[in-house]
Amino acid sequence: MKGLMSDKVFWFEGMEYRILEGKKGVKEAYDEMADEYDRSEYLYWTRRMEEGEERAIKSWVGNMSAPILDVGCGTGRYAVRAARRGHEVVALDISLKMLRVMMGKAREHGISEKLNSVLADGEHLPFRDSVFNGLICTLTFDHFTDCELAAREFSRVLKCGGLCALSTFNSYTLDDFKRRYQMPSDKVPFRTEGLRPTLIYEVGHSAVEVERLFGKYGLEAISTRGCCYWHILPTSLIKYYRDTLDRVFNALRPLLKYAELHAILLRKH
Repeated sequence: MKGLMSDKVFWFEGMEYRILEGKKGVKEAYDEMADEYDRSEYLYWTRRMEEGEERAIKSWVGNMSAPILDVGCGTGRYAVRAARRGHEVVALDISLKMLRVMMGKAREHGISEKLNSVLADGEHLPFRDSVFNGLICTLTFDHFTDCELAAREFSRVLKCGGLCALSTFNSYTLDDFKRRYQMPSDKVPFRTEGLRPTLIYEVGHSAVEVERLFGKYGLEAISTRGCCYWHILPTSLIKYYRDTLDRVFNALRPLLKYAELHAILLRKH
């Protein structure tokens, strides 16, 4: 596989890293990546996982009613689409530069009046209680240093009956990746053409961990799916992975352990 693919795919092998700590480090890294995030060749695996995640949750997001809150919106992968469908969306991120990229897309699509950007921390949401019908948090929850607080905040701002679509890296497969490449247990690697190899805070959560945590705050898991079951396949076959395999593997609950991502749909009691 490595001989057939760009060196930018496996750039993290044997690399020396800059280390950024905590929430401040996450913000710094995403600010530096913002302008290149959607097109960097070094983010090959990020793109593959986003594609798998979107197949899993797009119907969930499509069924949400406004207003919708997107926590950790990044460059607007979901927020822009929801606004283009006519929904009122509040898009929140800790990185000002990521928000600026997203709002540039909103202007291009003529939806600026539907998409409201907020610079804030997902663990301390600056909103009143029970104001959103839908909440999206994709590939962001694992960056939170206090997940208990974040879960409580998500529940607080959701209306009764509101839906929360959330995705996390599976702790089992993420920890295996870190051990294989001798990385700290609480860090993951990022790189773009302009961002030198950098480790930032990110800790995975299994579907079971998410279901238990949010259950404490009145959110019940009503659907759980795995995405990108690469651990089941030899490395040489990963490039041939198709979305049909996700559907096959998801039919066998014990295999959920081997999914790279877990996507969970929760409803507030």
